[in-house]
Amino acid sequence: MAAIVQPEQGEAGSREATHDARRHQILDAARLCFAQSGFRGASMQEICAEAKMSPGALYRYFPSKEAIVEAIAQEQHCDAAAMVETMRGPGPVLDRMVDCAVGYFAFMRDPEASGLMAEITAESLRNSAIGQRFAQIDEGVRDTIRTVLTEAIAEGELPPIDDMDATISMTMAAVDGIALRQIYDPDLTPDRVAPILRRMLAGVVQFQSEKA
Repeated sequence: MAAIVQPEQGEAGSREATHDARRHQILDAARLCFAQSGFRGASMQEICAEAKMSPGALYRYFPSKEAIVEAIAQEQHCDAAAMVETMRGPGPVLDRMVDCAVGYFAFMRDPEASGLMAEITAESLRNSAIGQRFAQIDEGVRDTIRTVLTEAIAEGELPPIDDMDATISMTMAAVDGIALRQIYDPDLTPDRVAPILRRMLAGVVQFQSEKA
C-alpha cells in the first residue's frame, strides 16, 4: 500500500511545486511590466510576453490584471511585515530602526523594486482601488512603528512623543525618500546613509518633544 501512496504524494507535490513556480514566474514578469509601464499602462499581453506564456496559460493562474495586482499587494504586505518586524527584536530602539531602514535601502537598490515602489506611490495618490489596497499595507507598517515607539517610551528608552502620528509620518517620509533617492544617486549606498540616518532619527524620535 505504501508503495502505491508514495508516488501519488510525490506527483501531487511536484504539481504543486510546478504551479507555484509558474505563479511566481507570472508575478515576477508583472512586477517588471508594472515598474516599466505602470499598473494602468501594462497590459495582460505585455505580461504574457514577459512571462513567456500564452494568454490561455496565464489566465489559468490569474483571471485578470486586477488579480495579479492583488497577489503582488499580498506579497508586498508579507514582505513589509517581515521587514518591519526586525524592529521588534532586542537592543536599543534606534539601532533596530536604523537596521530595518538599511535593510529596506538594500532591497530598494534593485531598479525593479524601486520602480514598482514609485508606481505604488503614484497609485496611492490617485486614491484608486489599487492605491487603497497598498495604503492598507502602509498603515500596517505605521502600526508596527507606533507599537515599537510606544514600548520604548513605556520602558523609559524614549521621552514621551507629543504627536505620534506626525513623528511616524516624518520617519517614514525620510526612509522612503532616501530609498527612492538611490535611483538617481547610486553612490548613496546603505553604508553611507546609515550613520547620517541614525542622527536624523535620533533628532526625530528622541528630541522632537522639546519646545523651541
